[in-house]
Amino acid sequence: MTGYLILLRHGESEWNREQRFTGWVDVDLTSLGRTQMREAACAMREAGIEVDIAFASVLKRCVYSLWIALDEMERFWIPQKLDWRLNERHYGGLTGLSRRDAECEFGAARVMQWRRSIDIVPPPVGDRVKSLVALDERYRGCPVGRAFQGESLRQTMERVREVWVEELVPLLCQGRSVLLVGHGNALRALIGLVEKLDDDKLSQVEIANGTPIIYGFDETLAPKSKRVFDAGSRTPSEIL
Repeated sequence: MTGYLILLRHGESEWNREQRFTGWVDVDLTSLGRTQMREAACAMREAGIEVDIAFASVLKRCVYSLWIALDEMERFWIPQKLDWRLNERHYGGLTGLSRRDAECEFGAARVMQWRRSIDIVPPPVGDRVKSLVALDERYRGCPVGRAFQGESLRQTMERVREVWVEELVPLLCQGRSVLLVGHGNALRALIGLVEKLDDDKLSQVEIANGTPIIYGFDETLAPKSKRVFDAGSRTPSEIL
C-alpha cells in the first residue's frame, strides 16, 4: 500500500503581500500567513489526516509554516527534512522588484514571459540581488554559483525532480504519508511531475497559500485521487 502526499504552499509572506519577486530572499510570514497555516492544519487534523515525515525548503517562510502546521496537527515530533532543492524558483535580476516595477523596467510582455514560460531564464543577478540573498551553511552541497543565478521553471523542476526521485518516491512506496510545505513555483514543478503535465498545463497551475492538496497513489505511483481542502483564510497571492 502506498502512502499519500500532502502539498501545502507556505502562508502569505511579507513579499507575497507586496507582490514582489521573492525567490531565495528569506522573508518572514505575515500574521495572515500564520493564520492560514493554523487553519490548514486544523482542517487536516479534523479530517483525520496524519503524516509520518515532513519536508520543507530552507527558507524561513516555509520552515515556520511547517512548524505551525505540525504543531496544530500535534505531529511536531515526526522527522523533518529541510532541503535547498525545494527552494522557490530563483528570479535572478527580478528578485526584490515588485511586479509593477519590473513591468516598468522591462515591459509587461517580457515580464509575463519570464513568469509563465517554462524555459526562459530571467535577467542576470546584479549586486543589488547579491546583497539580498544570504549564503550560509544551509546551502552546503549547492553547486558553486547556483544561488547567484536566475532559473527557468524547467531548471527549478530539475532540482525538485531530484527530491521526488531520491526522497519522496521511496517513502511513498513504503506506505509513508508525507507532508511537503513548499513555494508556488517549486510546488508547480512537483505537481507537474506527479500529474505528468505537459508544458502548457504546467504553466497554468496555481496554488493558493495555505491550501492542502492531498494525492493518493496506486501501486505504480500514478495518482488515483486528488483532494484540495478549503481551509479558510486564503488570499490569492498569485505565483509570480
